[in-house]
Amino acid sequence: MLARSSWIFLLALCWLSAPLSAQTYTTQNRSIQSSGITRPFVQATPTSGAAGKPLVFVLHGDGGNGAGIRASLPIDTVAAGGAVFVYPDAPGGTFEYFTFVGRTREVQFVRDVINLLFGELAIDRNRVFLAGFSGGGTMASALACRMENDEIRASAINSGSLYPIDDDFIYTGNGGVSCALPATMLLWGEADNTPGVSYAIGLGIRDNVTATFNCGAGSDPFAPAPCVLYQGCDRDAGWCSIPAMGHSIWNQAATASWNFFQRQGASPPAGEQIIYADALENGWQDFSWGTVDFANTQFPHQGTMAVRFDADSFEGLSFAKPGAAIAAAAFPELRFWIRGTAGNEQLQISLQTDGTLHRDLPLNGFINGGSVAAGSYREVVVRFADPPMSYTGPFERINIQDASGVPPGTPQVVYVDTVRLLAASAGDGLFANGFE
Repeated sequence: MLARSSWIFLLALCWLSAPLSAQTYTTQNRSIQSSGITRPFVQATPTSGAAGKPLVFVLHGDGGNGAGIRASLPIDTVAAGGAVFVYPDAPGGTFEYFTFVGRTREVQFVRDVINLLFGELAIDRNRVFLAGFSGGGTMASALACRMENDEIRASAINSGSLYPIDDDFIYTGNGGVSCALPATMLLWGEADNTPGVSYAIGLGIRDNVTATFNCGAGSDPFAPAPCVLYQGCDRDAGWCSIPAMGHSIWNQAATASWNFFQRQGASPPAGEQIIYADALENGWQDFSWGTVDFANTQFPHQGTMAVRFDADSFEGLSFAKPGAAIAAAAFPELRFWIRGTAGNEQLQISLQTDGTLHRDLPLNGFINGGSVAAGSYREVVVRFADPPMSYTGPFERINIQDASGVPPGTPQVVYVDTVRLLAASAGDGLFANGFE
């Protein structure tokens, strides 16, 4: 029988020889309901704590799964507890990057997980990163373009393409793309001849990214070699061209990706115009028709007050700035929080100038989670230029209107809080090159 000291020595030796990721992370197999389906994912949470740390999604290639991409692209090992990692399983084993519906569903999944882990772990939602390989890289590119740089801080794409579906973005006059891509690193094997993601296609996507970011012609070395960063870019553009490698993951891809993510630091807060936060601000006025209380103290999302709207008879909550129209090009995004009472309250959102409605659409299409929730807040994100809103002109009013037509005795009671417009950041490219 071994002496007690020998057992202690052997236990210590086993701990020291265990994989770093096992020592640094608590790993869980989890799932979440998103867009009406169950979505499994592997979650790696730092044992040192997650509060204030970034969140990294890593997407597998066609026919793979979350556990497999974690083994072959081990960014968490390199990060050594520096972020929370999520490795999703694609429905049916393949991310549906090739359809508009599939891309839309994946945006919702990413937003649902961000909201979940922000609530559970207080992750830094200003530093959400995407990585992926092959089909997962193509989906990561689509997500980065759809969600843009105010939701995704950076992406690291391993042999994954970038192309539009149903005009979810367009190519601009200088060879860039119309969406506000986050900082982007591309990693490609020079011997990759795979259809749809060949090295030649990779070179073209590199040119799309550098044109979008208005990069110069020069570049600087970036570790690990042979990676480079292009000079003079509005946001970081990285390129790793790997000699003699085919369609596979480079053995330094995890290090290159984490180094690139670390470069980004904390995202500066976007310029914004507050419409409502405990009170109407910045010249916005109440043009509501119906039962609305702007000084309600029940269930605030932040501060001490939230707007209560008893929605019935097609009445509306209306924020207005008469005679001072807002240009969608200057403030391309609206965000606010909404809480239901019964849940699934039916509402419309519209933009208006004088008596003209520019758009009038179901609010559910803009709610993270797809509907108003009973007894809890969900964020509403409206990108004016993106489908289904697809509007780039001026407006003076934002309306949230009852769509149920229920009588006054049984209203849909909802609470709205923290209403704000996000400004177009310098260098976003959102309306660059004449695209509006």
